[in-house]
Amino acid sequence: MSLLTNRALDIELSDEELCEAIGYLATPGRMRIEAQVPYGKEERFEREYPGQRYDKMLPSSDKQSFQLRIMLKNRKNCPAYLEREITAGGGNNTPGCISRGRFVERLVGEFGFRFSTDCQDVNQIRANIQRKLPGYLSKFDDGYNIPME
Repeated sequence: MSLLTNRALDIELSDEELCEAIGYLATPGRMRIEAQVPYGKEERFEREYPGQRYDKMLPSSDKQSFQLRIMLKNRKNCPAYLEREITAGGGNNTPGCISRGRFVERLVGEFGFRFSTDCQDVNQIRANIQRKLPGYLSKFDDGYNIPME
């Protein structure tokens, strides 16, 4: 099941690109995944993502839909297929964000990423790549090892 409306966007990637992107994003210090939950929809989020943390929207907020996005902390050496998805969101203190909710749902739901944490469980994510796309584990490692400098 998806929390998102049919207007939510995805990123179309080959399996090779996906695995490299997952490695790139799983690198400690690279990003944080944010979930903003509309007022009154907290239980729905908690059913879909038990134990996951999220930001609650105020009752006065005019937002009615869930917002799932990747907040980048470092985008140096970003693969071109991800770079084109980065927008200026996230305020002045971030190098941008990726607001593609369907892509974020896939990272969290299928590969083990977590919301609201600065350090992902790389071993779990890597194990999910090994299980789901074993022929591309080396691409995960390539992405993970892209330097942040």
